[in-house]
Amino acid sequence: MENWLHGNLTVAANEKLTRFKEYAVSHPQLVQVDQILMRAIREPAGFAHVLVYGPSGVGKTTMIRQITRRLSGTSGTSITGNQAQYPLLLLETRPPDGGAFNRADYYRTALKLLGEPFYERRMLVDIDSEQTWEKKGRGRTKTAQFNDSPELRQALEETITRRGVKAVILDEAQHLMKIGTGASAGKLLDQLDWIKSMTNVTGVLHILIGTYELLNLRNLSARRGLDIHFPRYLFQHEQDRQDFQGVLLALLKQVPLQVEIPVFMQNWCYFYERSVGCVGVLKDWLIRAVAAALHDGSDTLSLERLQDHAMTLAQCERMAVDAVEGEQKLDYMESRREHLWHLLQMGTGSTSSLPPVSNAVTATELPVENTPKKTTRRKRQKEETTQSVTSTASEETVVQPTPKKRQSRKKTQPDPSPQIETSVETVSVVSGEPTEAIVIEPAPKKKSTRRVGERKPKRDPVGS
Repeated sequence: MENWLHGNLTVAANEKLTRFKEYAVSHPQLVQVDQILMRAIREPAGFAHVLVYGPSGVGKTTMIRQITRRLSGTSGTSITGNQAQYPLLLLETRPPDGGAFNRADYYRTALKLLGEPFYERRMLVDIDSEQTWEKKGRGRTKTAQFNDSPELRQALEETITRRGVKAVILDEAQHLMKIGTGASAGKLLDQLDWIKSMTNVTGVLHILIGTYELLNLRNLSARRGLDIHFPRYLFQHEQDRQDFQGVLLALLKQVPLQVEIPVFMQNWCYFYERSVGCVGVLKDWLIRAVAAALHDGSDTLSLERLQDHAMTLAQCERMAVDAVEGEQKLDYMESRREHLWHLLQMGTGSTSSLPPVSNAVTATELPVENTPKKTTRRKRQKEETTQSVTSTASEETVVQPTPKKRQSRKKTQPDPSPQIETSVETVSVVSGEPTEAIVIEPAPKKKSTRRVGERKPKRDPVGS
């Protein structure tokens, strides 16, 4: 079985591959996030949880491995009294089988990792109320929604305190956001309150590490949470390009094969393209190529072999879309400084001493640019309206509508005098000459001698 797994690898080749897999390059983004997280573990300073988010394959697993070694030591545990001490509890939150996150399964996994597969249950049950006790806890409650178990939770909280745990790290923490659908669905705030409650009881900081999906938890608890962004290297930044080339050079020097480093470094843009600027993706790519070369018995790592084991364009495009969407969402949240000033009712005088923020519009720029434009537009509009009113007024004085006539059953021929009046007046208006308005009053109507309701007399047609 072991020979089938290792194939044609010799003991020496297998050791080379293992050393290369365990090598972790220390690059600027990793160092910065590691320092911030270690300061939070040593002194939470009121924080109940820490959110560490970034694109997939950026190197979060390597950071977790380094912190685990640093806190737990080389042996992993230390013996104090009769029980082993676990300074760090590392859990990988598994996606639920159903619709919502399974808290009971989380408790069981944590207790097994802490060496506590059993816990004591002490209870005094009245035989007359036993049936009622068995039905307790059922129904549409938060306990039923997330399959919670109060007994397992209490056992885990006591074990965390007794084992001397300093921090709890939850990898792939975006699975905590599985809250179900329909009538039994919970809320994201319920999950965050659950984490904060366990932190308050045990006094142990909980660290949630995952993708940009954790940004949905960011604004639910502003004061009790610390946010740490683990970004990828961006091609549009000169410093990021230099740092990425340094990471590539460091990894190529550790490859246990013959490598033409100058040729590879000339094609560093290709390495960036197929890794999307993520160091973890780049490292896994090199491991696949090195393992294939060692299994084939080759002692050289060529560029053609690397191309054979690179991720496809579709995979890289999907990763790039996810990364850019998360970065844009994060930039939008961080550019709300003007809205914060509005909430705090901070005037322009108090904000003048604040440091500038990139891609943010200061409060003093808005009124200076917009106010004169509004006044000029209003003045122009007023002038245009006055001109239009005067022109329409002149037109109205020249052209007067005919007075309305009362409806009557008697049909009369239209008077030609108003038509002559309008034709003369329109000519004078179109010509634009300053002529006086000619007003011709219509002839007075002839009063009818018929009474109201009297029938119209019939007349015989001519020639009958």
